[in-house]
Amino acid sequence: MTYRPAVLFIALRYIFGKSIDQFSRNIYWISRIAIMLGVMAMITVLSVMNGCERDIKQSLLNFIPHVLLTTDKGYVHVEDKPKLVLRQLQHKIICMQPLVTSNVILQSPRKASFGVMLGINPNHFEPLYLYLLNKHINRLSSGKYYIIIGSALAKLLEVSINDQIRVIVPSVRQITPIGYVPSQRLFTVLDIYITTSEVDSYQVLIHQSDASTLMRYPSQCVTGWRLWLHEPFLVNSYSDSQLYKDWVWKDWRECKGSLFQAMKIEKNIMSLLLVLIIIAASFNVISFLVLLILDKQIEIAVLQTYGFTRRQIVLLFMIQGFGNGILGIIFGTGLGLLLSNRLNEILLFFKILPDTVQLPVEIKYYQILGIIFMTFVIVLLATLYPSWRAASVHPAKILRHG
Repeated sequence: MTYRPAVLFIALRYIFGKSIDQFSRNIYWISRIAIMLGVMAMITVLSVMNGCERDIKQSLLNFIPHVLLTTDKGYVHVEDKPKLVLRQLQHKIICMQPLVTSNVILQSPRKASFGVMLGINPNHFEPLYLYLLNKHINRLSSGKYYIIIGSALAKLLEVSINDQIRVIVPSVRQITPIGYVPSQRLFTVLDIYITTSEVDSYQVLIHQSDASTLMRYPSQCVTGWRLWLHEPFLVNSYSDSQLYKDWVWKDWRECKGSLFQAMKIEKNIMSLLLVLIIIAASFNVISFLVLLILDKQIEIAVLQTYGFTRRQIVLLFMIQGFGNGILGIIFGTGLGLLLSNRLNEILLFFKILPDTVQLPVEIKYYQILGIIFMTFVIVLLATLYPSWRAASVHPAKILRHG
């Protein structure tokens, strides 16, 4: 009777013994290195893309409205709160505040640009307060027609603090002796904020009552209620609720959804390409096993005459394929984690990136477990067919002609 340790012993002899020719041994090492590099590259690339997604989420979604609840009229009274919505989403909402918002055109004496106006109450929470140069938010009062703009927008319009810019709302028209003209007003630049994110180039803050006047809203009315969410990326599951039949739900996906969708597609494509690298490496495992089986047909026939079953022959060659793949997975995972943690130091050492540039990295261990499992399955599938072919050898025919 043959025992399973005998199968393992023979498999290891085939791998590490000197009976394999040099060409087959080279294929064996190439397949192991290819699997290792594929796993390492997938861990590193996904970690960098996770870091980029995290940074964009923090630097962009922190400053724009996550959700805006308004009505079909386009405005709502400040006393009319979506109580049913708040009760249903109370554990998912950080805070809720009234907001006046609209797309606007910003015009200075020399330049013009597109922007998004946020009419806020200076006594309420606003993330951009932390990034003001002069911290003059207490001077943002009603009727003064002050405006706070981003540094990139100030550079584009060629304005600075105390300069005037014209805010034009194309969607709101007023009747004048010369006909219909867009609602507009001159504002004085009160302060400038610097977040080093995209909002610096288009988002402006003005007092809520000044914004309501510019939008021609009735007294004590705002565009809607601005919601900050704990998990803005789960907004899709919140917006499907039937609670909003009296409200119009608008969220960040309308203006930035395409950006995150493009990032998701890019991550999926990169993952697919790296998976193809691992699949290509698994073909080297197949090549190694096929060459080994052709070289060891007489030994296989002899083992069968000694009582080895087809299942044991299959297991013998699967162990060799597994040994190849598992070592590649272990070394690839270790190198991938090391490279991800030390990526910026390595790039700085080889002067690939400037000293001031740091690649964001976020390692998600559930992704690494998924990569390990996927690679394991690919290697398993790669060993099945050659191992089955090895077990199909007819010992009588091989020994007669051997």
